[in-house]
Amino acid sequence: MMLGGVGVSMLIACSAESVNDEGKILNATGTTSATQELTMNDLVGRWNMYAMTSVPLEEGVEATAVDFDQNGVFTYDLLEETDCFDPMYFDFTSNGEVATYQSRLFFSKVTGAFSCQTTGNYKATYTINGDQLSVTFTIDGQTYTETKTISRYSENGSEFLKVTLTKAETNAAVYVAPDPGNTVASEIQKIEMVYIKQ
Repeated sequence: MMLGGVGVSMLIACSAESVNDEGKILNATGTTSATQELTMNDLVGRWNMYAMTSVPLEEGVEATAVDFDQNGVFTYDLLEETDCFDPMYFDFTSNGEVATYQSRLFFSKVTGAFSCQTTGNYKATYTINGDQLSVTFTIDGQTYTETKTISRYSENGSEFLKVTLTKAETNAAVYVAPDPGNTVASEIQKIEMVYIKQ
């Protein structure tokens, strides 16, 4: 399942083991319930990964705790389970360009264990309409545009961007390889990702 960001992982991707898919990491994904009228000025600047959490798919349903590092301790906080996603960021400019650093997890089809694949820096273009962020990127010469709902909020003097990503959205994405179904992330149904402005 894709774990990850605003725009193109928005933020990250978890997938079956496949190094050939490393260029397919960019993703403008996520959904939130808040409706906001955002502009490019609201996004301009660098946003670093702050939190990534397994959350309930819907009210009354329990979130899925995970043990990526297989140390016997299960948690909803995915950043506690791996440092793979710590360096991820988005850097939005006022002229509609976005740079991002993305990482992804590759899961063994045999054991379900993961390894971290740092995939590096990418560039794309973006537009914002209300709370709808559209990111356009190219994979293997083919251009794609992904549109997702985002929200921006302030807390204790800091600015945050939030996006959620469901397993269904991940399965429909062009940049994520299918989950083989037996991995330590297979049961996750929804992930909330938060980025903090620097």
